[in-house]
Amino acid sequence: MKLSIITATYNRPQQLLSTALPSILNQSDHNFEWIVINDGGNIQTRDIITYISTDLPIIYLEMEHPSSGFGLCHARNLGLDVATAELITYLDDDNSFYPEFVATVGELFLCSPQTRYLMNRQYRRRNVVNNGKIIRTGKPFISPSAKCDVQELIRHKEIFDSNGFVHARRNAPKWNPGFKIFADYEYLLQCVGIWGKDAFKFNDSVLVNYIQSSEGIIGSSTYNQWAEELTLIYHRSHHYRTLQPTDVECLNKLIADYQGKANMLAPAFV
Repeated sequence: MKLSIITATYNRPQQLLSTALPSILNQSDHNFEWIVINDGGNIQTRDIITYISTDLPIIYLEMEHPSSGFGLCHARNLGLDVATAELITYLDDDNSFYPEFVATVGELFLCSPQTRYLMNRQYRRRNVVNNGKIIRTGKPFISPSAKCDVQELIRHKEIFDSNGFVHARRNAPKWNPGFKIFADYEYLLQCVGIWGKDAFKFNDSVLVNYIQSSEGIIGSSTYNQWAEELTLIYHRSHHYRTLQPTDVECLNKLIADYQGKANMLAPAFV
């Protein structure tokens, strides 16, 4: 099954060139299209895409950086609008896929016709960065755990990240630019609401290299900001058909926990 890989990039041409691009070119299966959204129209990013020497289908679009809302969400929605493949996945400019990513994902969906959305495992690391330079390399770990299910993702028992998350293009929801820290989680809730829990599949193979930076959206945020965004989801819980009363109560407890930590940074980046 063909895959559309959406990469939204905002003023990070070097990350795109050194990390995301090589993993795209090194895929063992070329049954995909790469959709690159240049948020803000960075000239270096434009040049990188223009001079790529490859026969792989690349859809390149530029957009003005939005004055409101999370640019990543706006860019991904633009990617969804132009995607032509049966399946969609996402790759940020500073992360990478294993060479067998496309081949494995395509086979998993072919062998599981009822699957509409799929979570792959990630080889993760959290780096402390200062002025663009790594001053401490985090200890690698694999996430989610081998026995993860969609209910644990809904209740924040496991980390949900959209890099390497795969879903059907047909009936796919749009990303909500009103969220930054929990944009991925909110998108998951939409997917569960549309396709149901039984349409979820977890792949216990590690297919994604994910590096989180202390200068990124999550790494530079405080628990107070986490509480504020999760509160928005809590107050809108009736819009997410998948959330049961026990799930909502879990969110409420998590909000209280975050509020208690207020202005603390996430411990991995301190």
